Amino acid sequence: MASDIFKKQLRFYRNSVGILVTLMSLLAASTPVQSEEPKPDQKLFTAAAFGPDGRLWRVVPSQYAVAVDFSLDYGKTFSEPTRINPKTQPMNFWDENPPSISVDKQGKVNVLYFADDKQDFTSYFSQSDDGSHFSEPVKVSSKADTNVHYQTEMVTDSQGKVHFLWHDDRDAEEYKKSGGGDLSIYYVTIDPKHSGSLPTDRRIAQNICSCCRSAMALDVEGLPVVFARFVYPVNIRDHGMIKLTADGSHSQPWRVTYDDWKIEGCPTHGPALAISNDGRYHVTWFSQGKAQSGLFYAYSDDNGKSFSHPFSIGHPDKLPGRADVMALGKRVAVVWKEFDGIITRVQAMRSDDGGKRWSSPKMMAETTSVSAHPALINDGERLFLTWSSADMGFQLLRVD
Repeated sequence: MASDIFKKQLRFYRNSVGILVTLMSLLAASTPVQSEEPKPDQKLFTAAAFGPDGRLWRVVPSQYAVAVDFSLDYGKTFSEPTRINPKTQPMNFWDENPPSISVDKQGKVNVLYFADDKQDFTSYFSQSDDGSHFSEPVKVSSKADTNVHYQTEMVTDSQGKVHFLWHDDRDAEEYKKSGGGDLSIYYVTIDPKHSGSLPTDRRIAQNICSCCRSAMALDVEGLPVVFARFVYPVNIRDHGMIKLTADGSHSQPWRVTYDDWKIEGCPTHGPALAISNDGRYHVTWFSQGKAQSGLFYAYSDDNGKSFSHPFSIGHPDKLPGRADVMALGKRVAVVWKEFDGIITRVQAMRSDDGGKRWSSPKMMAETTSVSAHPALINDGERLFLTWSSADMGFQLLRVD
């Protein structure tokens, strides 16, 4: 059965994450945490975000728990961690399935993490008004106990609403009858008055590439836009977009990239999306298609209906990939990985005119050990790279 094959493939990806990182590079009520230290592979999945007061918050996983701490000096020192999950849970993260943390304008801290339960990599949500006392974690998916879901994205808007989307296999039987794929994107949003249970989630897209993490960002109206890798006819793996609307409905997905990448499997290499306050969409993606191959950036001034000519990122001989993009006014930053066969480096480039012209690439950090994907955050004034590796741990680096 297709869904059974998919589940086996997904478990292979999860259990072989270190190998996959190398292969993809080559292809292109809270209590203080006790003495439990994160294992080296768990340290890779530290996520960070700034609060409205400039405080840097982190979610730090260990083998059986997730904790939150904060820094008042841009990551030089951190507070004592506060544990989120009161009961022991086997944590389950992989490169395209990391935890998330966000802080709204009122300082409420929102945390998303993954743990094994009745289904592997079940996503849980918890929040705190003060960063010290967290709510009982709740499962994000309404079918969490019966259907596999993963790669959950979380975005918090200016009103304090928290938006989630994820990949879900609950419709696999339906797709087999119609000849479609196994995966759907499901979505749910909760308001600041969240009292423990989540509203009913709903499907917003189908025929999603299994292991490529989807991206979500808020437009100028504060509404989510989704950028995902779809499976088009004859196994073409290209990208499309979906727009959520104010009345709770959503657009039909429309195709964005036409690289014509035909592959009998998932590339495990999701795209990135940022939307600046002037409404410009900024995207990055990876492809090995017939039309073009490599890592690319483009922007759109018509809500994603058309994009600028793709701009090639990185040195083609050093296998660029795993890009992230962030916009802060007219300033835009892109970070990505490169690999020379021995050393993995994170490169960065910056634009001060909304993505029209770019600085030369700048090497930000390097390692010979296993590492997470680079990510961008901002404190409202400056752009920062966050990156974790097994040898150096968590790093916060300003992108000038």
